[in-house]
Amino acid sequence: MIVGRPSISLVLISVFSICVVITLLRSSSVGNQLGSASVPRKWISSTKKDGKSDVFNETLGFEKVFVIGLPERSDKRDALSLMSALTGFKLTWIRGVLGKSIADKALPLGWNRETMQDSNLGSWRGHVDAMRTIVEEGISSALIMEDDMDWDVHVKAELAQFATAAQSLQKGFHRNQSIGSPSPYGQDWDMLWLGSCVVFFDEQLAEHLQIPPEQRDDRKVLIHDDPTVPPPGHILANGSFSWESYPPYTRIVYVPGDNICSFAYALSAAGARKALEYMGLEGQYKPFDNHLSDLCRMRINGMRCVSVVPGLFVHHRPKGRVSGDSDINLGPNEEMREVGFTENVVYSTRLNLKNLLRGLEPEKQWAD
Repeated sequence: MIVGRPSISLVLISVFSICVVITLLRSSSVGNQLGSASVPRKWISSTKKDGKSDVFNETLGFEKVFVIGLPERSDKRDALSLMSALTGFKLTWIRGVLGKSIADKALPLGWNRETMQDSNLGSWRGHVDAMRTIVEEGISSALIMEDDMDWDVHVKAELAQFATAAQSLQKGFHRNQSIGSPSPYGQDWDMLWLGSCVVFFDEQLAEHLQIPPEQRDDRKVLIHDDPTVPPPGHILANGSFSWESYPPYTRIVYVPGDNICSFAYALSAAGARKALEYMGLEGQYKPFDNHLSDLCRMRINGMRCVSVVPGLFVHHRPKGRVSGDSDINLGPNEEMREVGFTENVVYSTRLNLKNLLRGLEPEKQWAD
């Protein structure tokens, strides 16, 4: 639980003695091992190295970190600006869009204003604007996140573990569109889906979502003994599988089947072009995250995607008015939340702000 206690270590450094074993799986069986030795690691959230392509730099190993937010939600911007400063990375803001401001002539093909909320339309436009920015400015890669995110104070160490796993999965992707500049996440990816709320693995999709067998990819990489994975009873996001099928404190890196929620995802330059063509020009008739999932699931435009569960960026529900949680699902709910929380994040940055500001150790959300 979140309570402060004095720290004898530097601010933002918390050391765990862990053994990380990353195992490549296919069809639920053990395959090639990426590493089997027990190696003590330090899980740190402060900047470790300089270098544009390094996970520990001020843009998390990407060229940019974009946040999409409505100008009127200054409360969310205040929170994310402070959180990112305390965990060592910089944000670039993309102006969010109100759906009602989009002219009928500019509506995506298939959009029905009578059956779909304007807030969904605005969400779509904000994300597509971020994709277009990557294309227009020739950005090599960028992380795109929504403005209500939370992450673990050790997010850079989490990303370092993810990067190793992501590189191993790319061995099965086509390599005719490699990233031009060095990336710690590998050179042959289009999208890294780093934050979602529900996951369905490729081999467990409902019949109407399945793709031809020869196109399916059920490979997975397990990161074992991860102290930033929630304990049993608190871990969520499993739409098509049971966490009881995996050892406790396991994080899964995989080729996505169907993900729900577009909390955070990274696009390479090639990925942004592919996404802009499909998401911006081919039409939209359902919420943005559903189409984003189609982009990966159906390998549209040759899309090469890697994802992770539990996600590394997750929607935070702050204390205060419940109606303020979302700018998409609007309602008159005046219920007040006494204590904020974030699913699937152990050492929540948002909930540890006071500890970090005072130089105290970050605390777990859950005592168990």
